[in-house]
Amino acid sequence: MKTGLQGKGQFGQEYIKFLIVKYLKNWYWFVLAILLSIGTTYLILTSIKPVYSIQSSLLINMEDNSGSPAKEDILRELDIFSPSKNIEDEIEILKSYTLAEKVVNDLNLDVNYAIKERLHTRDIYKRSPVLITLLAPNEQEFGKEAEAELVPGGLKINDVTYPFNRPVSTVLGRILIRRNSAAVHPYAHILLTTTSKEEAIKSYIGRLKITQASRSSFVLRINLEDTSPERGVAFINRLIHWYDLSSLEYKNRTASNTLRFINDRLTIISRELTDVEKNIQNYKTRSGIVDLSAESTVFLNKVHENDTQLSQVTIQLGALDEIERYIASKSDKGNLAPATLGLENPVLTGLLGNLLDLEIQREKLIRSAPEGSAAVQVIDNQIRLVKANISDNTQSLRQILLNTRSKILASTRKVEAVIQTIPLKERVLLDISRQQGIKGELYTYLLQKREETALSLAAAVSDLRIVDAPKSNLEPIKPRKSAYYLFALVVGILVPIGLLWLLDFLNNKVTRKAEIEEITQIPIIGEVVLADIKSPLEVSPSSRSMLSEQIRALRANIHFLAPDDDENHQVLLITSSVSGEGKSFISLNLGASMAITGRRTILLELDLRRPKLHKYLGVKSAIGLSNFLIGQATLEQIIQPIANYPDLFFIPCGLLPPNPSELLGSKRMAELFAALREGFDVVIADTPPVGLLSDAYSVAPYTTSTIYILRHLYTNKAYLKTIETLYQEKRFRNMSLLINGIVTKKDYEYNYGYGSEYGYGYQTGYYDEEKKTVKTVVRKGVGVLSRFWK
Repeated sequence: MKTGLQGKGQFGQEYIKFLIVKYLKNWYWFVLAILLSIGTTYLILTSIKPVYSIQSSLLINMEDNSGSPAKEDILRELDIFSPSKNIEDEIEILKSYTLAEKVVNDLNLDVNYAIKERLHTRDIYKRSPVLITLLAPNEQEFGKEAEAELVPGGLKINDVTYPFNRPVSTVLGRILIRRNSAAVHPYAHILLTTTSKEEAIKSYIGRLKITQASRSSFVLRINLEDTSPERGVAFINRLIHWYDLSSLEYKNRTASNTLRFINDRLTIISRELTDVEKNIQNYKTRSGIVDLSAESTVFLNKVHENDTQLSQVTIQLGALDEIERYIASKSDKGNLAPATLGLENPVLTGLLGNLLDLEIQREKLIRSAPEGSAAVQVIDNQIRLVKANISDNTQSLRQILLNTRSKILASTRKVEAVIQTIPLKERVLLDISRQQGIKGELYTYLLQKREETALSLAAAVSDLRIVDAPKSNLEPIKPRKSAYYLFALVVGILVPIGLLWLLDFLNNKVTRKAEIEEITQIPIIGEVVLADIKSPLEVSPSSRSMLSEQIRALRANIHFLAPDDDENHQVLLITSSVSGEGKSFISLNLGASMAITGRRTILLELDLRRPKLHKYLGVKSAIGLSNFLIGQATLEQIIQPIANYPDLFFIPCGLLPPNPSELLGSKRMAELFAALREGFDVVIADTPPVGLLSDAYSVAPYTTSTIYILRHLYTNKAYLKTIETLYQEKRFRNMSLLINGIVTKKDYEYNYGYGSEYGYGYQTGYYDEEKKTVKTVVRKGVGVLSRFWK
């Protein structure tokens, strides 16, 4: 007897072996499933749009080139923090919604063009014969395909023709259709799909991947996945373009504002200078004065010099006012950088440049970090420090400029006092000429500064350098066909495994011997495999059929069930759980096998409800066991001999009584078995199924051994626990199991055939009453109880 752990281990090994054999037997299902899976995968792959990978790489200059060496030296001496660019910020800018929106608008990426090829569609982008601009899209049609056909003079959309170069209302909304002169392929039929710009922008941002080449590298690798390689290349090119413009715009904000200020001033001063020159001309004409005297000219030059200096001081004071307004504003309000025209102070210029850099850095950082984050607070503290330094510097510079202006005004008043002594006409002309000189000097100064600012603006270089231009892979990266086919192969293998396992799991019938041995400890006396025979009584003295050999082997096994004290007299009880498991067939042929050995054998038809033995033997059942039990017949009257079997006798059931259980439990039943044991060597009792009736329990005390019949793929597994309970409670004596009707094609553990390790084989079976045929089997010879076969 095996221990519990050994039994479970053995059962697990046998179950694995069973599954492997089962799968091998059903190999054709695996082949079919794999072919179907691969075929389905092929159809799926042909319907999926291929996705290409577009790559590019950029080098970002992380140094601040906006300042001069002198400025950097001054700032270094002042120990003022000079911010540097952050590569993570540049990545966030490249992936920003603002830049993506500009690219989508430039390339009209809210409209997709495709053509149909067999089972899938292919995007054609700029190869489309037409270009469509959405003026007022129909949101209800977003994501839906619209069929379009190129026809003479226009484009037919959903069977309606629309002209070129004219806004029209269509199912897609209000659109403008233009011919694409760059299209090479003359596609006549195309598929149009519109989407909202917001969804298109989010889609491209989601598919855009930007990473550093290495942790310390300033090279950024840009990757975009798109179903159209041309569209992906165009998107990255346009993205780089807008990023470059954005970077230059930030760098040139001060110069641009200064240039705009100078141009505005030049316009005003040019108009004033023209008016002054006209006044001089008109005055000379009216007064008849040709030119000023030499003395007046000296005074005029002195006044011009003072006025020029005063104008420069005034411009510088105006610039200081603008700087003070700028530093008093919030850094997150988006104010324009102040113009620094006329200010030659390198410390102030450096501080302003530093402030602008800090604000640009804060503007970038705020896109990826919240306002209250530590990084933003650090930048804000630095901005406040620089603004405080700028405020102190402007106050000092303002005081110096105010003192200079006071001195210039005092000098001018002295000269004007001397000019009062000049004759009236000459003095008036001197005043007008003085205004002309002031305007002229200022105009010349502004022209000079405009050229300097324009040169500074033009000399600004981008921080961006393209290392690798955008380029698409020749082969698509998605779908990965190898992965799809590998998955199809796995599915083709797992699905049959799962289905076969599920069928086995859901099967509630006895399927394998290991299942029986796992639940019960009852010895298995034999196994019967299903086959066809001609008659229910196959065993005869001259029979050498497979069934006869099987019954003889079973007879030999039953010899070991006999009690040691009474080996010459055996009373066998043969029963089952339900009707149809073959107990009557086994009883009949086992009795015949016992009889041909010279042992007097009698068959008892104890199934008083649905008797079958008398039908198999072809005898009448008018008088039999029931008559004896109620005292209407003697034992000699109910025993019938079997033709051609001199030692085989039969007691039929007789008339079917209304109370079979009471009759089988009567005293007459004990008298019957006592008499039969005296007159016969072997008594075989064919009883009703114990799973339905209790009749067999009444007969059990009179027997020496019990053979319990299980039928393969017929007996419910739930009965096994009941059978084990009967065995443990010893409700039947010397109980053993016989597995009947084994279908070898239904995954039973063993193969059967003529000949075995015991030197012979045999066939067994059961009688199918409905079809009036006998099912037989071929199985290995058995010499001992199957519980000890292994």
